[in-house]
Amino acid sequence: MRPTYLTINTSLVRENLRKIKDSLPEWSTSTAVIKANGYGHGSVMMGRIAVEEGYESLAVAIPEESVPLRNAGIMVPIYLLGLTRPQSFELVADTNSIPAVCESTDLEALDKVAENHDMIIRVAVAVDTGMHRIGIKPEDAVEFIKRVESYENLEVDGFFSHMSNADAADQSHAHGQAQKFHKMVDEIRAFRPDADYRFSLANSAGLLSVKDSLFTDARPGIIQYGIMPSLDVPNRLGLKPVLSFHSEVVHVQHLEAGEGIGYGSTYVTPEPMTIATIPVGYADGYPRSLSNRGTVLIHGTRCPVVGRICMDQFMVAVPDTITVQPGDKVVLLGSQGHESISALEIAALASTIPYEIFCGFSERVPRQYI
Repeated sequence: MRPTYLTINTSLVRENLRKIKDSLPEWSTSTAVIKANGYGHGSVMMGRIAVEEGYESLAVAIPEESVPLRNAGIMVPIYLLGLTRPQSFELVADTNSIPAVCESTDLEALDKVAENHDMIIRVAVAVDTGMHRIGIKPEDAVEFIKRVESYENLEVDGFFSHMSNADAADQSHAHGQAQKFHKMVDEIRAFRPDADYRFSLANSAGLLSVKDSLFTDARPGIIQYGIMPSLDVPNRLGLKPVLSFHSEVVHVQHLEAGEGIGYGSTYVTPEPMTIATIPVGYADGYPRSLSNRGTVLIHGTRCPVVGRICMDQFMVAVPDTITVQPGDKVVLLGSQGHESISALEIAALASTIPYEIFCGFSERVPRQYI
């Protein structure tokens, strides 16, 4: 019943997923990255659609994110991209997830949990090719296989690494990471020529910009939702944004010149003005840094944010060219009439990236799937 909500166009989600899948060679599998609640789009719905569109596996960050997917009946392999601490190993087993491991992982404890559950836990070996976040050194891969194989209840599923500069204009670092990964893959295949390991390096930016980053599996993330990782990554597949942010006007008032608006009175009306209140705030994920900077669309007209954005509400100035009343529709992200506000525009104004904008949308904002 709340007038503030997100709309996700599932037809566009499917279209994006198909375009990504169709761009891959036949020998490549695809893993839809739906961590952080599907980048704010809803992990269960995004996961279901990805599986229906032929994606062989899903990826999240932590085992807790696997729970709603399993509860929804999604049974494809689920990879965990972050390292899991021993206190969560039971959840790895319960959800039959594939945890990332490296030299910091307590393999003995993980093996014990697998033994207690009478199961084999498959693991994805994280490799540090230059991100320097988690992972073994590429040259240690063969020895790490031997280490994992020393445990009766653990099995290597494959190897993955993450690209740190694939979205940059200068691709030299990205190609360097791909070369390190390629050398490691050759060494592993020479050591285990019959093993059917999964090798995954290409993320969203890699898939669109770094051809040599694709090995046996693709890992699209933000591009599934129609957003490019950066301005330096070309939208060569014609992917389209799928999410829009909506609300409505709840209050309209007419103020004289010299009136301070919001906390701290950071905006003072320079002349008589019409001010509309929108029931959205930073608790909903609309960044406070957009105070006195952002704009929204009402009747297809841009209305600037005035005053500080509050936890649950903010105010906008209404131009004299339109008449506004309570109940009028407001678009915070998306299109209305001939105008549109993009995630990249909002992110730039908030001095951040679209990823953070999407991940910031709180659970109290309903998601509507159309």
